[in-house]
Amino acid sequence: MTQTPTQYGALVSEMLRRAAVHRQPAHGAFELTGRCNLSCRMCYVRKSAGDMAEAARELPASGWLELARQAVDHGMVFLLLTGGEVFLRRDFFEIYEPLTRMGLSLALFTNGTLITKDIASRLAQAPPSRVEITLYGATAATCEAVTGRPGSFAACRAGLEALLSQGITFGLKTTVTRQNVWELEAMRGMAHGWGVPFSASWLLTRRPDGSNSDVEDCRLSAEECIELEATDSATADEWTEAALRETAAGRHDNFYCQAGKAAFAVNAAGEMNACLLLPHPAARPLEIGFPEAWKQVQEFVDSAPPAGSECSACDAFSYCGRCPAWSMSETGTLTEAVPYLCEIARARKSRYE
Repeated sequence: MTQTPTQYGALVSEMLRRAAVHRQPAHGAFELTGRCNLSCRMCYVRKSAGDMAEAARELPASGWLELARQAVDHGMVFLLLTGGEVFLRRDFFEIYEPLTRMGLSLALFTNGTLITKDIASRLAQAPPSRVEITLYGATAATCEAVTGRPGSFAACRAGLEALLSQGITFGLKTTVTRQNVWELEAMRGMAHGWGVPFSASWLLTRRPDGSNSDVEDCRLSAEECIELEATDSATADEWTEAALRETAAGRHDNFYCQAGKAAFAVNAAGEMNACLLLPHPAARPLEIGFPEAWKQVQEFVDSAPPAGSECSACDAFSYCGRCPAWSMSETGTLTEAVPYLCEIARARKSRYE
């Protein structure tokens, strides 16, 4: 008999693993908007806050709530609300507050810059299970060089202080780029000063919609990525654990994660996809019903061809984070090797073997 873990992260992972066996859509991600008040060069979601055409295609609050009700009826337990920037939606609390009464474990991703004392106070009435806020620098100059928005550093700090004043716990994270890498430790120190956990990521993806991106100018080299991984024990441990788990499972399936097995994502227009980084299969649950949309997501994942021969024959395969979403954004296929990830995998293999 399998013993149930007691630590929260491990417990959630085990619940999703079991859900995947039964193809239960236990984890949903709702991308409430593709618009953002920042203009980060490397971001894979980069629609302007004032893009009225984009705003017009977003599901209304009633649509999100109906979708959530159907998803809960079919097994959703965990729900992530993300964007873009979720607080750009003037009807955010028309969505959020009813969701808090559905028995879900709610997570909220935000850049924090639009969180006021009033917003923090309202969130405190029914706090999310998890809040993650992205910080882009330890100084105004660096942060704003990344975000492209004067005042964003001060606004983010004000948002963090507003949450702390209401006793809302959150995690602080950053996206490391060539424009802010030298302030990584200073950002970690800021998180320590606030008494909140901190994490960093530096694998930057292209935009799923195929639009132009400055990601190449922002990405760290493979050597820099592995050097950071080696000095960031939390990230390194997380990667090692995931790699061992995936290797042990054989990674026979191209989709070796929970996408289309226990997890799904819905974009701002109401299209259900395998994950936030994939624009497929673009099923429309509010038109065809949640069960049929979930079926289409599963079929898309199950019918995906295996990884290309270049990947499956590679001696660094078990050190690589390539997935169908990465392949699609970089090569236009679900299967082909991603040169940037190939470099990282070989550098990782050299370090850890």
